[in-house]
Amino acid sequence: MIAEAAVDYQAQNVAFETATPEEILRWSIEHFGSKLCMTTSFQLGGMVLVDMVSRIDKTLPVLFIDTGFHFKETLEFRDRVIERYGINLITLHPMMTRDVFKKFYGDDRLYDRNQTECCRVNKVEPMENALKQYTARIAALRRDASLERSRIKIIEQRTDGITLVHPLANWTRAQTQEYIKANNVPEHPLHAQGYKTIGCSPTCCTQPVGDNAPERAGRWTGTGKSECGLHLRGIRRPEQDFSI
Repeated sequence: MIAEAAVDYQAQNVAFETATPEEILRWSIEHFGSKLCMTTSFQLGGMVLVDMVSRIDKTLPVLFIDTGFHFKETLEFRDRVIERYGINLITLHPMMTRDVFKKFYGDDRLYDRNQTECCRVNKVEPMENALKQYTARIAALRRDASLERSRIKIIEQRTDGITLVHPLANWTRAQTQEYIKANNVPEHPLHAQGYKTIGCSPTCCTQPVGDNAPERAGRWTGTGKSECGLHLRGIRRPEQDFSI
């Protein structure tokens, strides 16, 4: 491990543009060692990385946020994935218990009134708290998923110094699906029901969309919001701006 060595982000990105995701993962694991984690919600790209990581290093911490609002299919699929791959899954929870949440906000339907605040409390806060023990994080973002994600780099540094690694940044959705088919990787069951991307279960957060719809069209439909704040915080938006 050479975790204390500085990263030349510009040079590393040039090299990574022609590297395979597996090569990027191996480099990241070697470079950051125990200070590296991966995050997933078990969607298409996440499952590609789970499959790759299970072959490279099953001890890598894989973080999953149980928001308390997931589809039951997501939690059932999570359990199947753990059983099949034996990954080192760490489940995170909101810092407020559900009872405290209800007392503070009046009920548990904050998602109807303020989706941004709901995401902050149930997703961003627990993730940021967990990231305090890491210096780098792997995620399955792809540039072709949305306009906001089109500018991500394969490796980049947040304003707070945390390094983000996106091994699938230059892959397309089609490439992701091809890998899943070729390697017999299980898919989240809701993909077959028209959900291109899957978050929490309230319909204001996640809806099925048509085959020709943009990938993230089913998230926070009609609100102008396209991100929960987990991924672009510190690289595309100010630290406290979770509005997209």
